[in-house]
Amino acid sequence: MTNPQTAEDRRDDEVRPTPGPTTPAEWDELIADWDEMRHGYYLGDAQATVLKCAKNLEASVAAGGAGPETALWTLGLVLIGPYVIYARPDAAAEARVMEAMGAVERALGQASCEHEEHPCDDAPFDEELDNFRYVLEMLAHPERDADHEAALADEENWPDEEGAQSWYEGRMTREIWTCPRNLAGFAGAFPG
Repeated sequence: MTNPQTAEDRRDDEVRPTPGPTTPAEWDELIADWDEMRHGYYLGDAQATVLKCAKNLEASVAAGGAGPETALWTLGLVLIGPYVIYARPDAAAEARVMEAMGAVERALGQASCEHEEHPCDDAPFDEELDNFRYVLEMLAHPERDADHEAALADEENWPDEEGAQSWYEGRMTREIWTCPRNLAGFAGAFPG
């Protein structure tokens, strides 16, 4: 006969992350799920998906912070943020998301960087989230960086003056989106 779990043991089980994507294709599937959730037509277990994202973000931050997976999990929560906050799938899931975002803000918020500005400065928690999926896809596919950087270097590919200020066109670089200060900024601006 096994010993029953204590409350502390159950909490440890709750904190452990579940296996996350390991390939760009797996990230693409998860990003598609997050986008469907944001639009309100996700057919999977939304609460489990939210909790998985929050748990994996907490684990990524605890493991050292500002790697590419931390950026994907943080910005993934930003993408599904309106669902978490306004649809309120579960009070525990919402609290877990807020804890995870708080951990990002505390762990990465004091990092120094050379950037004059970050996408988080505009904190697009409304209509601009339509483009957020593209940021996540860019981050999930590091193999595309050379082509993307070459396109950015070619001024003919830059958008017109009005669009030139867009973080999604012409200025979307892995370095600036994964900057610890940017991630902390998004985490701090997360609606709650």
